Amino acid sequence: MKNNLITGLVLSIFALICGLFLSLVNSFTEPVIKERTEQKINDSIMEVCEIYKNNKDTYSIDKESITHEEVDSVYLVKDENGNAVEAIYIVSAKGYASTIQMMISVTKEHKIEKSIVISSQETKGNIKTHDFKMDGKDSLDSFDKLSGSTISSKAVRKCFYTALDLSYEDLK
Repeated sequence: MKNNLITGLVLSIFALICGLFLSLVNSFTEPVIKERTEQKINDSIMEVCEIYKNNKDTYSIDKESITHEEVDSVYLVKDENGNAVEAIYIVSAKGYASTIQMMISVTKEHKIEKSIVISSQETKGNIKTHDFKMDGKDSLDSFDKLSGSTISSKAVRKCFYTALDLSYEDLK
């Protein structure tokens, strides 16, 4: 009985020390991870939004508190008068082997300006580099699915549909 008590006490102290150590490590790494995540998002925004990339002095990007079930984040590109001229959506949909996360830029005319796949662990096809031929389109009629990746292509199609559909609400 006494040995069990000592063993339990030793394990509790060990768990406490490990917990404190993990907290300490987290306090150092959390700001770095947050900064790198923000930088990756900013780099991706520059890739999908030509109007902002070429006119940073007259346009601004604001992360909105708009919440949609299918959307991770919404960024609105605003002109010098504060009018929204473009919406950038970070959208996720379940693919075959993983969740596919995309950044899709939609203009005030409800046309897809550009899109990129931010993250995907899909096993078939190269979904990250495939051109779905949606740039400049306002409907999914010409969507070019990835051959042999039906479920992944449906997930990407859902991302495009979500971004286009929500742009009618967000870019009034």
